[in-house]
Amino acid sequence: MRPLRIGIDSYSYHRLLGDVRPGEEAPARRFDTRDVLERARELGVDAVSLETAFLDLPLPDTDLEVVLAWGHPHGLASEGGLDDLLAWLDLAANMRCGLVRCVAGSPRLRSRPVEGLRVAVARARELGVTLALENHADLRAAEIVDLLDCVEGLAVCFDTANALRVGDDPHDAALLLAPRTRMVHLKDVAADWNDPVAGPRSVPYGEGVVAVRDVLGVYRAVDLDPLICVELGQLAPGADELELVEQCVAWLRHYASSNG
Repeated sequence: MRPLRIGIDSYSYHRLLGDVRPGEEAPARRFDTRDVLERARELGVDAVSLETAFLDLPLPDTDLEVVLAWGHPHGLASEGGLDDLLAWLDLAANMRCGLVRCVAGSPRLRSRPVEGLRVAVARARELGVTLALENHADLRAAEIVDLLDCVEGLAVCFDTANALRVGDDPHDAALLLAPRTRMVHLKDVAADWNDPVAGPRSVPYGEGVVAVRDVLGVYRAVDLDPLICVELGQLAPGADELELVEQCVAWLRHYASSNG
């Protein structure tokens, strides 16, 4: 069985990067791209997924695998979204990033941009880059399957909490999308939430309502090895994202060691 590849998505540090969501507390300190990379190195992960909305260029030198995560907050539903994505694909190729995450829309702006995705996938293919569409709390897994059928070469970034937010069972959605999944945003979340935009609050793996072991088991059962990225969404008052990410990385390492 292939070893588990563990990464961190920089959105986990969104408060520190200046994106304080409604209901969250402003942090006492700030991060930049170098801080994210340094934290990833300290935790000894394999890769880091960098949200382009927070990315400082030029990218500092790093020995980590780098993924670009494009589209926060509204992706291709934004005015000029396709042109912006195409520009970032060119930058990804120049930075030797082989995988770019994109989003069609958001909980506020739903979108099914088939033609835009075809254009973007064609450009990514020319550049030797894989484009992976995330379920961004806008599309259900079955809707993404329809898009995959319409857009040859499009891959998937699967987000467990975003599946829950649109009414999908995370395990069933993971199973449906597994053959095309190249990256997973693994979140566990609390059950008590009612804000469709802010979404549920992130909690340590195994303490929430997402069956994270079952989701990981989907990929282990058929020997797939998507990059498993720790990502945090909404943070509870008093939560420490540095501590929570570290706990999640440790949980993943324990899971990997106890499951072959």
